[in-house]
Amino acid sequence: MGEGSHRQGRPTNLEQLRQALAEGSRHLHGLQMGEIDGQDLDLSNCDLQGSCFKEARFGHAKLSQANVQGCCFQQALIWGADLSGIKARKSFWHDADLSSSRLQEADFNHAVLHRCCLRGVVAARSQWQNAGLVEADFRSGLDQLTDLGEADFQNADLSFAQLQGANLHGANLQGCCLYGTNFWQADLREANLSGCDLRGTELKNAQLEGCRFEGAILPEDLSR
Repeated sequence: MGEGSHRQGRPTNLEQLRQALAEGSRHLHGLQMGEIDGQDLDLSNCDLQGSCFKEARFGHAKLSQANVQGCCFQQALIWGADLSGIKARKSFWHDADLSSSRLQEADFNHAVLHRCCLRGVVAARSQWQNAGLVEADFRSGLDQLTDLGEADFQNADLSFAQLQGANLHGANLQGCCLYGTNFWQADLREANLSGCDLRGTELKNAQLEGCRFEGAILPEDLSR
């Protein structure tokens, strides 16, 4: 019934989307739903590839295991949502607010998240390889530590990103662009910083025990 409902026409507004979900539809490619108010919406396991949700509101929504490859979430408000296991390769999140969301094992490889607010996210073992994260804000929230333990940022652009106080224990930052990146008081124990140019990176009071620096360019004041 879900597939039949989809073939009859893709939803064009929030009411139709809720009806499609209630009928069991999970294949919802190419939706155009900018500015919708989808708070508390359950889109878990949905295939939303190529959809546009620019400036939409998804506070406390459920998008776990959803496929949003190629989707646009520019300037969307997605705070406190469940995006665990989301498949978000090559998606667009410029200026979006994902603060305090759950991103465990999420796949943001090759995604663009410039100036995205990711404060207090729970994102252990998440994937950010080759992602654009210029000026992204990963600082811990007032009541939630940003958890990026064992996250993979290999070759990501983290220029001017804010990671003060974040947990990056065991994270892979190999080959990242870290110019202007702020790791003040961050937990970087056992992280991989190989191949990084750290001369313009703020590492004051960061925990660096067990870090790997093979091929990295280190600042003069960094004590190895």
